Amino acid sequence: MKKGYRAAAAILAAVFILGGCQAADPNAERKTEAETKTVEGMFSQQIDSNVTYVMQNGQWVEESAEVTSWDIAEGYDVQDTVWAITNDDAKSMIPQLDDSFYDEKLTVYLHFGTDLQDMKTEVSGSGDASVLKATFSVTADLVFQCQGQKIYFYDVKISGADINKDGSAVLKATVDSDVYDINVPSDVKTCEWEDYLKVQSSTYISTIPFDSLPEFEVTSSCLNNGVWDTKITNTNSGENISPDVTWEPVDGATQYVVIMIDGAWLHMDVFTTETSLAEGAYQGGSKGAQYVGPYPPKGNPHTYSIFVFALAGEPENVTLMFDSSGNTISNIYSDLDTDANGNTGNVIAYGRLDGNFTLF
Repeated sequence: MKKGYRAAAAILAAVFILGGCQAADPNAERKTEAETKTVEGMFSQQIDSNVTYVMQNGQWVEESAEVTSWDIAEGYDVQDTVWAITNDDAKSMIPQLDDSFYDEKLTVYLHFGTDLQDMKTEVSGSGDASVLKATFSVTADLVFQCQGQKIYFYDVKISGADINKDGSAVLKATVDSDVYDINVPSDVKTCEWEDYLKVQSSTYISTIPFDSLPEFEVTSSCLNNGVWDTKITNTNSGENISPDVTWEPVDGATQYVVIMIDGAWLHMDVFTTETSLAEGAYQGGSKGAQYVGPYPPKGNPHTYSIFVFALAGEPENVTLMFDSSGNTISNIYSDLDTDANGNTGNVIAYGRLDGNFTLF
């Protein structure tokens, strides 16, 4: 039996030496330096350490590191950031989900509506097992995409996070009084606001047949950060007044057609020779000068897109089904693109403005 132990010890010693894992020479030259590292992720961190290096084969090699300070990076702000978190196993991202979510791809779009408030942090554990425990209060909106469904959660309370040195984190989210863990990977990426609005919406028009035409800028003071002002809506909290719309003149244009469309639902059509529409200029009206504000289903974000078409001449015939579905942007464009003589190419440029509205 002793021979067996001696043989095993010899093998282990050989592996230890051949693997280069022998203990560092206690008499070797050493130096210690203070170092600061910024770790990115959903929560940007600053980690200060005293790092000890040992001289081996003429090179300085890191021997050990002692963390002296670890906290959220100064000035870090999550307000109005959107994060896209994806995992091929929904249960791995949110362990509290039931077993039907095993091996189901899940994407959570998380929008922080406020900055981290009343934040406190402390380091828990030691060595590689340590985490930065952060407690704070922040409000977020979630879009949950899984199993072919899109579910919206508004005013979700995020009460804190366990943050790892590699940038990954575990969020503590409260939804309808239930607390869920959301595992966030270190390589999580922010999402452009425009892309988030598209994800939220069930009516965003992704494809248009005229995207090769010259495009000009369209603006409105009633659109803020991609969301329409409530006052333009035909709801109890709105005033049902048309938004102001402004654009630059287009060379060769004799008139402009302005429409607001929600997927297939037409909310505005205005024929004009001007390059701006004043706020509240249209309420009701008749073809070519009519408006009705957004009134989507409750809790379901819709995109209300304004298109401005610059026309070379009078169109032959334009079919517009106001305050009704059955419209398509393709058919409207096709009608406008045909002039009074039956020639195509009547639309010489266009502008587009997209905004979401959600009825709560």
